Amino acid sequence: MAQALTLTDGWSANLALATPTALADDAAGLGRLPTEWQTIDRLVLDDTVIDQAVVGPNGVFAVSFDPDPVPATIEWDGLYRDGVRVTSAVKSALMAAYELRRRLGEQLFAYPLLVTTIQASDQHLDRLGVVPGGRIAEAIWSHPGTPLTRTQRMEITRVLRGLTT
Repeated sequence: MAQALTLTDGWSANLALATPTALADDAAGLGRLPTEWQTIDRLVLDDTVIDQAVVGPNGVFAVSFDPDPVPATIEWDGLYRDGVRVTSAVKSALMAAYELRRRLGEQLFAYPLLVTTIQASDQHLDRLGVVPGGRIAEAIWSHPGTPLTRTQRMEITRVLRGLTT
């Protein structure tokens, strides 16, 4: 059974600084994750774009960046901007995770993570994690996920890197 990782105060501060504060397709955005984590930038699988795939001890994550800088709020039924429900960013993030899972095999779950401008530190919209830009690494670290062995992580990373060529 997976366990949630508890962040110490020092880790929390360092991880928040290690992630981008601006919502841009920043290849170095997760570059300061510990060495057991691997990031693969910009995967294009058929018509689906995955901004970053992250592979680590607690799973595989499909990270999607929302380009809209307008702050959003999360209600029980969706993501809203200025009172209007936002569906495109949510659907794109979920589709990215679905496509990544399909390519890696149905037994391996790719966790969807949408990076957008929100007021809270992090939220969940059903199975979709929603975080602001400065909290990406912290959200990934604290996600309970499915534990992966080092060998599994290396194999998944090899497969994903093969998809970028």
